[in-house]
Amino acid sequence: MDISTFDNVKNVLLVDASVIRQNGKQQHQQRIHLCYSLNENWMKQVKVSDQHTAESLAHFSMKKGDVVLADAGYGTAQNFIYAQEQGADVILRITPKNFCLYDAQGEKLSLAALVKEAEEKHMEWIDVFGFCKYKGKTGFVRVIAHRLPDGQAAKARKRKTRKASKNQRQIQAETLLSVGWITVVTSLGAEYSGEEILHLYRSRWQVELLFKRFKQNFSIHTIKAGSSAYAETEPLLWLIIWTIAERQSFQAECYLVEKRECSYSVYEKCKILYIQITDILCLSWSLFVDLTDKKYTRYLSKKQQWRINQNEEFHSAVLPGLLC
Repeated sequence: MDISTFDNVKNVLLVDASVIRQNGKQQHQQRIHLCYSLNENWMKQVKVSDQHTAESLAHFSMKKGDVVLADAGYGTAQNFIYAQEQGADVILRITPKNFCLYDAQGEKLSLAALVKEAEEKHMEWIDVFGFCKYKGKTGFVRVIAHRLPDGQAAKARKRKTRKASKNQRQIQAETLLSVGWITVVTSLGAEYSGEEILHLYRSRWQVELLFKRFKQNFSIHTIKAGSSAYAETEPLLWLIIWTIAERQSFQAECYLVEKRECSYSVYEKCKILYIQITDILCLSWSLFVDLTDKKYTRYLSKKQQWRINQNEEFHSAVLPGLLC
């Protein structure tokens, strides 16, 4: 879908970070901070740092009309207020016991207590307004929580318990209770329902798939140990090369659509791009992938896809309703 057909459409930005480890005894890590435009299916901003640089929205610039989606690693009052100062809206997942919410009188409200009360009353939704504070600054915030289906809640609690056991930590009862709910804070007003906001938040999964494609296709879960300059440059180089190949793939896909010919899945196209880039780097620059070769065609299929394509769903069903 061409977003230019909509006037004043909100630009949905997905923010996340992923770690790449260095080989060697010291096990240093590099963290890739990424801001991805879901409207344009394009990486907008990238930063590579060491493991001591925390996840933060402050790594990126944003403006009025942007809606930033991020996971619980970014769910702090500091990030919420930073986005508001830039004029952007946010939907940030939070951990109820770690996010401080205040009422109009400045009294602290316990989100964990609200979740517990909703659980006891068998409520499905929580939708409240309040304030968050950071270094003397105050932000008006909306908190939305939705109870997960019993099966999903049980799996989430099992994962949380297993992780706590692995880290030799004792898990609290209120933590297990909160795991059964998906809780977000947002600056979007009452013109958007809780269902619409959480439906939009689920689109954030696309940025995790992006990191997964990048790491799997290039097989760069670890990089060679070296200086900080080297360690930060290598992931950026791979990203640049991949971006060039993705652009070529997009142009080819547009051509196929015009010709009404078969279009392949994102995974299949990424696998072909990976092989193409590897061949270009390892052989002479004049050699390119021959898609008639059997070693490539096995990655291409015409099987019916049963899973819902979240990216297509966003552009066809969600994006038209995100008008400023």
